[in-house]
Amino acid sequence: MTVVTPRVARSRKAVRALLTAATWLVLAAAVLGAVYGAPGLLDAILRFAEEVPARWEELTAVGPPP
Repeated sequence: MTVVTPRVARSRKAVRALLTAATWLVLAAAVLGAVYGAPGLLDAILRFAEEVPARWEELTAVGPPP
């Protein structure tokens, strides 16, 4: 059995606190990125969806290109 000294216990607590804080910061950044990036991403998807029929016609057209 390993004996954990008070100094080691404090170090472990400090490391755990730093990892927890870093995890929350990363999660908060991901949420903010999703919130601020969603409108632009949605707009790009909708624009692409509008262009799909025209692109499909170009790809499936028979004959020489104009």
